[in-house]
Order: sequence, then C-alpha cells, then structure tokens
Amino acid sequence: MLRSALTESLPVALEAQVCVVGGGPAGIVTALELARLGVAVVLIEAGGKDGPGAGETSYAGSSAGRPYPVQGSRLRWLGGTSNHWGGWVRPLDPTDFLDKPALELPAWPIRHADLQPWYELADSWCEVATQGYEFGQLGLEGTGRVFDLAAGKDFQNGFFRVSPPTRFGQRYRSEIAESSALDCWTDLTVVEMIQSADRVRQLRAVSTDGAETRIRADHFVLAMGGLEVPRLLLAQSEVPGNQSGLVGACFMDHFGIRPGRLLAAGGLMYRMFDWDGQTIIPMLRPAAQLLAGEALPNACIMLAATRPEPSLPPVYWSNQAISGLEEGEAMTYDVVFINEPVPDPRSRITLVDERDSFGLPRLQLHWQLPADSFQPALKLVDRFRHFVGQEAIGRFQWLQRAGLPEDQTPGIGYHHMGTTRMSATPDAGVTDPNCRIWDRENLYVASSSLFPTAGYANPTLTICALASRLARHLADKFEQQS
Repeated sequence: MLRSALTESLPVALEAQVCVVGGGPAGIVTALELARLGVAVVLIEAGGKDGPGAGETSYAGSSAGRPYPVQGSRLRWLGGTSNHWGGWVRPLDPTDFLDKPALELPAWPIRHADLQPWYELADSWCEVATQGYEFGQLGLEGTGRVFDLAAGKDFQNGFFRVSPPTRFGQRYRSEIAESSALDCWTDLTVVEMIQSADRVRQLRAVSTDGAETRIRADHFVLAMGGLEVPRLLLAQSEVPGNQSGLVGACFMDHFGIRPGRLLAAGGLMYRMFDWDGQTIIPMLRPAAQLLAGEALPNACIMLAATRPEPSLPPVYWSNQAISGLEEGEAMTYDVVFINEPVPDPRSRITLVDERDSFGLPRLQLHWQLPADSFQPALKLVDRFRHFVGQEAIGRFQWLQRAGLPEDQTPGIGYHHMGTTRMSATPDAGVTDPNCRIWDRENLYVASSSLFPTAGYANPTLTICALASRLARHLADKFEQQS
C-alpha cells in the first residue's frame, strides 16, 4: 500500500513487525526485501510521493569549519536523493575494509567477501549488469581507449557501471503500492522515540498538517541518510548508541581535486560512454600493493580531455618523448582525483537551539577538512606523476600543489557517510556488524552513515547491499521465533 498522511485518514497507531523510517534507496530496499520475505513492514517517508511539499525546510541547517551545502545536498520525497543521483555504481575495494595506520579508529568489522553476495543483489536493485567489476572482462585493452597497463603495476584500470539512473521512488512505486505486506506512508515525519532502557517501544510521528500517530513494531530501522539519522538520535533525551560519543561524529564526504594536466595519447576515454551494450566510466586507481606499501589513501583518477597539442612534446612538459606517439597525436587532459576521506571524530553533526516546524532541533555540520588534510592525496598524485613518466605513457604538469584554503568548498560528492559508524566493539562505533545500534536490542540503521571508512566509490551500491543484508538478518530473526 502507498498512502499519504495528507490525503488519507491517519490512524491513531500503525503496527507492523518492522518499521523502516526513510524512503530513499536504503529504506525502499530494506522494506521491499522484507515484504518479499513475508515480513509485515510499515515504511515512513517524510516527504511526498512526487515532491518535497512543505516539509523540505526541515532540512535547513548550518555549517562550521569548511563550508558545506547542508540543505542543497538532500531531497525529501519518496526515492530520496536517488531523485538526483548521477547513477555511478561500484563496490568498495577490498582494501577499503582494512585497518590503516593513518586512521584513529578501526575500519570495517566485516570484509569485502561478506558483502559480495549482497553486492550482486544490489546490482539488480540499481539496474546494472550483474557481471562483476573486473576490468579485464570489458575487453578494452588494446583499443586505444585506455592505457594498456600490465598486472602488478602501481596503477591499474578500473571502471564504474552506470545505472539508468534508478529513481527508486518511481521505479519501485508499483511494487510498494501493490504489496500486501508493506504499508508505506508519505508526508509523515518521525519526531520522537519512546524508549525503555534497551529497546525502542514506539515512535511518534507528525504529518505536515499536524496530525499525529504512534508506530509500534518489533524492530525499527533508521534509513534517513547520513545527516538525518544522527539528527534524530541526538534529538532524543536518551541518545541511543552514544556510549562512545560517536553519534554524529566522523562525518565524511568524497572530495575532489584537480592537481594538474596530463599530456598523453589522444582518444583516451576515461569518461562515460557505451561499450558492448553497457554504459561504463573507465578510471585509474592505485593498486592494492601501492596502498599497502606506503599507507596512501585510495582514490580514482579521471581524465577530462581539453585540447589537442600541436607539437609533441612542448618544452614545458618534458624533453622526453611519450612512447609510440608521433607529432599531432597527443591530447591534454585535466586530471581529477576523487579521494578517500578520513574519519575524523572532530567532523560531526551537532544540534542547535532553533527548531523546525515539526519541533526537531536543526543540525549544524562541523566539517573538519583542513588544508593539510589534502597532503596524503597530493602524495598519491605525485606517485601518479612519476608512474606515467616511468611507463612513458604521459607527462604530468602540476597546477595545484597545495591544499584548498579552509574557507573554500572543494568538489564534493554529496555523500554523507560515517556518522553512525559500524564497529566490532561498542567503544569504536554506534552499530554492530549487523547494523544494530549497540545498546538497543531492536534499533537498526540502513544508511551510508554506517560506513566506518569510505574508499572512493559512490555509496549507493554499498547502501543497497547493506540494506539487503539487513533485511535478510531481520527476516531470519522472525523465522527463528516461529
């Protein structure tokens, strides 16, 4: 069922086995996977079916530290931010799950292999080919579209798949509306958790026109995104999962830099194009042995063609030729690095005294990304500069050797991650490896707020994988009770 609290009579109480709060990709996948498994679900979306309505202003907030567009990066209607998602799809790399010396806190308490079967299911949710992400399967080597890089080199080719992109609220609307196990309500905002010492008993929710209901369930799943999940938790008189003070902490977003230009063969296609019936985006990435050997951050490298070079090579590049190129065959490319962020406990969500129309305190994002935090990424850029020269495949020219001043916003992904981090022990995070908030028996999170580290890949595929995994975990609990 699909109903709006503005057009339907809102019951005094809603009841189900599982309540999912948030109708973006995480919430829709969790709710539909549970419904397909025969679990009764109520799905609560604060926005409307086709647009934000009057509640959009609830997202207004402020930022401190490095400037950040707090409101403009989110959408409040069914489908969430998938309504403006670009569709880039890729799993995290296996190395992204590993602890690193540069991190103050541990990385994932699960490994890439634990998510692999769920990544395959997430491909289907995102409407991309379930054929894996090994670059060799594409058959692009020797075509001139990418560098031919032998195995074992410090940099390797990789690629993103591209979703249509899937607008989750539109694509799965019919199934939501027709499911007998799923009761979805839009235009309804959860404002309070009624709790005992170790459980959530019920939720209080308010419609945009002031009607109120209570939601009762055996289990509750918060799926509102990396800013709204910690906001709701912090707004409670007893904050769930805050035994380590990490609710709202360790905010991360992928940040981009354009450190220089590359002179290389013309016709390279490190950009979106159609190949063999698939839409892909080739990119370059550091190999696992390079990251392990020098404790460098992970990143992906994109090349954006600018103009052909009339001669090869100009004096300002180098006096060393590029292997296999004749005069007039070279192209210059802007080099773009999409970087792995570092989980910093100082980078956090806090609440301010001002309240929105639903009575919830507004948030402030303190984004700690000082100029010197760019240095690990710039060190990786320097390794790339040496690599293309040593391999005689290109010549790199520095344009920006320093970090961005702290009053400027770098290129960002609008990927809100890390604010309810998953951990192996309660002292290092907010949720356990099954996405359950440590000190609440029946409260779970489905969101990129779970990510303890983030790699460079867009989070949507991993969000869907975690949501599917969580749905199976909850369904198993009901099966064990029956």
